[in-house]
Amino acid sequence: MATLFDVFDNIREEAEQAFYQHNFELALEKWQDYYKVTAKVEYNLIIKEIKNLLHDIHPEKTHSLFDLHKHYRYLRQKYSDKQIHPYTYRIFVRLLTDLYQNQFKTVLPDDNFLIHGIFRFLSGKHEEALTLLKQQVEAEPENIEPRIFLGHVYSQMERQKETVSNLTKNLFLAADQLFEEDLYLSQFKMLYGRLHSETGRKNVAMWLLAFEAWYRNYLIFEEDETFYKIMLKKEQNERIIRVKYTLAERYRHFVRCLYLAEYSRQFIKTNKGMINELENYMEQLDGAHFIRYRKKRKPLKRN
Repeated sequence: MATLFDVFDNIREEAEQAFYQHNFELALEKWQDYYKVTAKVEYNLIIKEIKNLLHDIHPEKTHSLFDLHKHYRYLRQKYSDKQIHPYTYRIFVRLLTDLYQNQFKTVLPDDNFLIHGIFRFLSGKHEEALTLLKQQVEAEPENIEPRIFLGHVYSQMERQKETVSNLTKNLFLAADQLFEEDLYLSQFKMLYGRLHSETGRKNVAMWLLAFEAWYRNYLIFEEDETFYKIMLKKEQNERIIRVKYTLAERYRHFVRCLYLAEYSRQFIKTNKGMINELENYMEQLDGAHFIRYRKKRKPLKRN
């Protein structure tokens, strides 16, 4: 026997169905009806969000994979900045995913491994997404975006070790470019939430997260000489002696030095001079965090 709540749900389902069929006027009418009968205030806001997004993201204006990718990036940023409701984000991601499936899935990947990998992931084709995103990481090892979605794929496949080892690299490579949803696992999200609350700044909290996660043994270091060389080059190129760094820049250098020192300890083991230099620089950057680091670091093994 159908209840009144079932009727309400049916109205919302009809709105979503019309939306995915690109009948946007009917969809908005149905959502308005749903709002009127349920009096759920958030749906009045959601309707406004949908109208605004339809002005910026519209199927008829999406002519290529690059347009699709641009729209998805825009959505992710809006959602990360809490400018749109999770429901709004979900239905627009579904809209873009359907558009990919219907119009762009058969476009040859060529150099578009990243875009195909992202939308294969959003379509639930995790094995296909994994292959494509790995190819993109190999082609562009310094690009954080394919690494981010590679971690999402591992997470959805419940491959926790690969999820954490991938996130470990992401935090050291470009922590300030990650969104909260890119932290994958609850312990990282909860720790980030606390750090964000304490610091009041996303980029500072994300760089601090790399250190605090290492301190709590959350991270997994794996042998990857290509990535190690990328991190070594970045640290050398971005370091400016005797300059007043912002707080985020100081933590960025601090955690990258930590990564290089710990990687050297675990996998190189013949670089004592460089490790000492890295640790001296860490001490200059933040004495208090360095004391915590020094108490926990693994001692150098004698050969």
